[in-house]
Amino acid sequence: MKKWYKQAYFDRKIWILENFDKLNLSAQECLLILLIEYGKDTKKKINYDYFLKKMNLAKKDLDKVLASLVSKHYLAINTSEKGVSFDTDGIFEFDPSKYEAVENKDLYSIVEEFLNKPLGPSQIQKVNNLIEKYGNNDFINALRKAEAKRVKSLDYVEGILRNENK
Repeated sequence: MKKWYKQAYFDRKIWILENFDKLNLSAQECLLILLIEYGKDTKKKINYDYFLKKMNLAKKDLDKVLASLVSKHYLAINTSEKGVSFDTDGIFEFDPSKYEAVENKDLYSIVEEFLNKPLGPSQIQKVNNLIEKYGNNDFINALRKAEAKRVKSLDYVEGILRNENK
């Protein structure tokens, strides 16, 4: 059975645009993903030079965008005899629907879903400390970023919060 995002009726570009904020994508990352999808749809040959030209970036900046997408598991770069190919299927494995009803859920339930287990007393205390120090919105955004990187750890969430609030 085909995956839901490979069905003929599914518009990958619209889904990406509707969810790019939840996916923790920068504007450059989103544009690169959309260019790859455009290239697939139009059978256009896409490569590194094409991205440089279309995005008007320096090579080091394009490298950073590519590396970020690969580290988030949203992009796989494959090489073969035919050349380089770009696979964006990883982006569709992320489930942004988990975060659509955040305002209607208890924050501890969200953390339990994120960790895939009930919270223990020390974890509840850690969540309380992080929320007190950084606020609900920053904490939830850090959870989203950790989910996007597929790292299910409160220590990782804390690291994101520390790095963003220097």
